[in-house]
Amino acid sequence: MRTYTREAAAPAPSRRSRERAARELDAIVESRLFRALCEPARIGILKLLTVNGRSDIATIAGHSPQDRSVVSRHLAQLRDAGFVRREKVGRNVFFEMDGPAVVAQLEDVLERFRKLIPLCCPGDARRASPTEGTEA
Repeated sequence: MRTYTREAAAPAPSRRSRERAARELDAIVESRLFRALCEPARIGILKLLTVNGRSDIATIAGHSPQDRSVVSRHLAQLRDAGFVRREKVGRNVFFEMDGPAVVAQLEDVLERFRKLIPLCCPGDARRASPTEGTEA
C-alpha cells in the first residue's frame, strides 16, 4: 500500500532570481528555434521533409498553397534555425531535416530550463510524494 510523505519546504525564490529567470525564459522563447516553429507553414514543411526525406524546392513548394518564393523564405528561416540542411547540386537545391542538430538544440533548451527551475519554480514542496511499501 502507498502512503504519502511530505518533503521539507524549500525557501521561496527571491524576486531577483525570478526576474533573472524571466529574462532567460524570454531569451529561450524568442530564439530562432522557437520563432521557426511559430509558423504553421514551416511546421508543414518539416512534416513533409520528415515523410519525404531530401527534397528540392519545387517538390516542397508543390505541396504548399504558398508561392515558391514564400516557401523559399520559410526554408531559409528553418535553415537559420538549424532545422534543415541545404545542398546545391548543379542548378537544384535540396533540403533535408538535420535530425542531430535539432536534437542538440532541444537538449540545449532543456538544459537551460533545468537551470531556471531553482531560480523561479522549484515545484510545490507541499505536494505529497509516494512512498512504496509503507502502510497507512
